[in-house]
Amino acid sequence: MRSRAQDAAADGEAGSVFIETLAALLLLALVLGGLFQVLTESAMRRQQAETRLYALMVARSALAQAGSDKPLTEGSTEGQDGDDVWLVETRRCGASNEVGALYCVTVSVRDAAGGPPLATLETRRLAPRV
Repeated sequence: MRSRAQDAAADGEAGSVFIETLAALLLLALVLGGLFQVLTESAMRRQQAETRLYALMVARSALAQAGSDKPLTEGSTEGQDGDDVWLVETRRCGASNEVGALYCVTVSVRDAAGGPPLATLETRRLAPRV
């Protein structure tokens, strides 16, 4: 037969186990919540990196075409590639000489919905004298 003291001790232990279980579950929930936040942020940053990489490829392609399809002239050209809009701006950035004229060519790519440029490239091209 158990005494009242033993019954009280058993009830106290049961309450203590319950409290410890709740504390462990709370700690587990906090750790899992933090892990979920880290994974979500990582996926978002990966998507941003892929978007910028694609924009950089579009910019490089547009820059490679500048002056190769038609002679360099001052002005701007715009186009769209998928969800990205590119803008090629060409301006003289040096005096003409016997070799040709120096042009500054800038390509910027942004999302068609707007916002800041995802990629911007700038170079100088020499247009032959005509």
